[in-house]
Amino acid sequence: MAMGPLSDVDLLLKGYRRTTSDGFFYICPLSNPNYSPKQNLVLPEPFPERGHFAASSCNGLLLLDDFDGDCLLWNPSRGEHKLLPPTSLEKRPAGAESFFSCSGLGFDAKSEDYKVVRFLQNDFKDDYGYSYAEEEMPVADEEDRVRNQVELYSLESDSWKPITHPPLPDPFYDSSAYIDGVHYWVADGNSDQMFVLSFDYADEKFSSFPLPEGYVSAEHDAHLLEFGGSLAAVVYPVNENDTPFHIWVWNGESWTKKIDIEPVPGVELLLGFSKNGEEMFLEGSDDQLLLYDRASKELKDTGVRNGQPAIMQLIHYTKSSVSPHW
Repeated sequence: MAMGPLSDVDLLLKGYRRTTSDGFFYICPLSNPNYSPKQNLVLPEPFPERGHFAASSCNGLLLLDDFDGDCLLWNPSRGEHKLLPPTSLEKRPAGAESFFSCSGLGFDAKSEDYKVVRFLQNDFKDDYGYSYAEEEMPVADEEDRVRNQVELYSLESDSWKPITHPPLPDPFYDSSAYIDGVHYWVADGNSDQMFVLSFDYADEKFSSFPLPEGYVSAEHDAHLLEFGGSLAAVVYPVNENDTPFHIWVWNGESWTKKIDIEPVPGVELLLGFSKNGEEMFLEGSDDQLLLYDRASKELKDTGVRNGQPAIMQLIHYTKSSVSPHW
């Protein structure tokens, strides 16, 4: 498979080309002081034709998920990929619109196994097009009163299995982070309450905790990322042209505000930080990738344009010899 060279540690930028309606990955070398994207990775089949897909990374493996049932593990530094088996979730509540909504890739250090967690959301809508809360679902059988079904894939066994769990909030695929064997998502609960939903790949259990104090879902958005090896939440107001960003870090028990970033004109979203934390990668109002130096306050345009708003994603990629075929 044709591909460009990858360094030991790189940034991968996922975006969408409007002209050809396909997804792309650019390599942003950390060895380059300007992080200028230098190479477009060729996606393995069938994903070149999939304009919209989710991606996550762990130890040199990338997970690509098209939300339509196809999941693929890919190690671009080895040029190897593997399409995962079909879903294990066969039961669908009658009358529900069911779709794969979210997924994640992680490493179970106890069993030394790579695992994929995937959500199937069952959505019931009323006559006005609004979704029912789980406890209000119009089902004849109480066993069908399940909004989110979850399954787990093991690379070692090459198989999926369903996971039993208590009622879960709805996770957002585009706001997640993976840190030390645990995956985190911003999730939408009942009564418009927003949470952080976490999944431990070793224990195979979910938990949740609130977003930082002062976060109001009707007034703010939140984006999860890694900051200095810890989980961080970027909180910012919605519907503002020049957006301030507030960086909160989770210590396992509580949030601490670390950084307040004043509005940067023409910027809509904070995608991530450089390795030393001094530069920020931003998505501009014209769907371009920008680099901002926090000390000098200099804003640079990297030259990369995204073809569709709000789906640009920055992924820290570590080169490895891990094979998706195990």
